[in-house]
Amino acid sequence: MSGTHAAGRLDSDLLGTFLAVCESGSMTGAARRLGVSQGAISQRIGRLEKTLSLTLLQRTGREVSLTSAGRNLRFHAQKVVDELRECERAMRTFSNINYPEISVGILNTLGKNLMSTLVQTLEPVVEQIRIRAAVTYSHPEDLESGAIDLLITAYEFDDARYDIYPIVDEPLVILAPKGLIAKNTMVDLEALAGRLPMIRFANSRRPLRKLADAYLAQQGVTVTRSIETDQASSALASVGGGQGWAISTPFMVLDPFFDHREIDVIALPPPVLVRKINLVARPGEFADIPGNLAVNCRRHLQKEIETRLAPFLPASVHPRVQG
Repeated sequence: MSGTHAAGRLDSDLLGTFLAVCESGSMTGAARRLGVSQGAISQRIGRLEKTLSLTLLQRTGREVSLTSAGRNLRFHAQKVVDELRECERAMRTFSNINYPEISVGILNTLGKNLMSTLVQTLEPVVEQIRIRAAVTYSHPEDLESGAIDLLITAYEFDDARYDIYPIVDEPLVILAPKGLIAKNTMVDLEALAGRLPMIRFANSRRPLRKLADAYLAQQGVTVTRSIETDQASSALASVGGGQGWAISTPFMVLDPFFDHREIDVIALPPPVLVRKINLVARPGEFADIPGNLAVNCRRHLQKEIETRLAPFLPASVHPRVQG
């Protein structure tokens, strides 16, 4: 592909996509970074090459390398994008909007519950808010790559590299079919595991799965029969239907599929492990927004604990709001 006349006009979004491909070294990496499909990245690069009538990338399998024209464009594109960002920063001084866009990732068990708090906190100062609350195992990679700006998560992060704002700690609990375990008795995990299969999350990277596995190992309990799923709703349906039991956390009670008429929430034998939920941000990028958001999330969850969890949970397993 070559020529001397452009077939269209340059677009800052196309240049930004091109730079994302350059920095990540692949279409897949650029798609993850920008939060779009790989097909969308390929289409944008195709449009850019058509606009310039030049081949910018050499494709080898999943990886790409720059042609000489691509290397030259990268130099100029970076200058253009940097100038546009500086222009945006300068213009924000004339508006109440401080940030054109912020992307927030949140663990799916709290996504619906905290959605309104996220929007109410960010809407006055952010023009476009992106919230991702689906099941995902790439939170650490997404935050590091820039695909996510703020993260409410149970994954562990290095506090030497990130700003970490504790939100809430919640102890592990047992979810069991109604009446299966007698009230006010210590649970015999070996007997429970022999009686019914354990419902567990399929992906071993998931923090809750890792925590539950660590607790069972600590107690010396071996589970030989299990049913694996990657959806909380499926786990609740199985427990409510009497098909198994699960180790989960108190906030599972807030799931629309939780039915207190079918499921008991029971304390585990001590010592009980705790899932820590934090807000994590790259340092220095969003001023006081992460701190304010953490405060509002804590307030909201405290109200949820008092009004929606307390009627169904013993006080010993209530989550503890931090800060």
